[in-house]
Amino acid sequence: MSVNLADPSAFVGGAQHEQLAELRRTAPVYFQEMSGQPGFYAVLKHADLVHVARHSEVFSASEGGVVLENLAPEQLEMMRHMLLAMDPPAHSQFRAPLSEHFKAKVIARLEDDIRAITQAIMKEAAEQRDVEFVHDVTSKLPSRVVGQLMGLPEEDWPTIHQLAERCTSGQDPDVAGSPDELANASIEMAMYAIEFAGRRRAEEPHADLTSVILESDFGGAPMSDIDFGSFFVQLVTAGNDTTKTMLSSGLLALLQHPEQLAEL
Repeated sequence: MSVNLADPSAFVGGAQHEQLAELRRTAPVYFQEMSGQPGFYAVLKHADLVHVARHSEVFSASEGGVVLENLAPEQLEMMRHMLLAMDPPAHSQFRAPLSEHFKAKVIARLEDDIRAITQAIMKEAAEQRDVEFVHDVTSKLPSRVVGQLMGLPEEDWPTIHQLAERCTSGQDPDVAGSPDELANASIEMAMYAIEFAGRRRAEEPHADLTSVILESDFGGAPMSDIDFGSFFVQLVTAGNDTTKTMLSSGLLALLQHPEQLAEL
């Protein structure tokens, strides 16, 4: 096997499709060693992934967290308050009250706001001219949309964006900073969210997701401040990571296929 699945530099030149196809044929559940870490199993066939997803009693998201590296006990405990690191029944209890608010028809109501945010980002990029597309353009979008969705003060959006960038760039020291800065980024974001929730609990409800969360019932009780902080971190970082990757990879694909770019 000529690719190290734990080494980000192995994917700088593109996805390792041939090597992964070979692994699917020869070792579809492949153990990857990691320097300074216990390593991990890569589950590479769709049917096996479905099996893993349906059997949380064996394949727990909560037991060891959902990142490749072993976390310190306090980091692992904080992660367990996030939806993605919960096993049933807690996962279902937290997801059910919010699922209606993330359906396409609900998000479609935000279209005008999202268009305005996108246009502002593109205007800034046009004025800047020379941009680093991933971090100067695509990653700003989810942070600002989440800020709008949650009703955050607009002057706080740049801070949330900076923390999201650090949280989702753990393997990129140019963005994440020192190990201490990386470890503190999610804590800083959670503390911001907890303080924000405290202020909002003292106010009349607003027409935003924060009020929906604070007024919802989660397994027979309101969401705690710690759970709200963890949920907020997950919402911001998950949106940052997936959106900036999809948009920047999409641009690269169009540049690699100019006929498709011309058609678009």
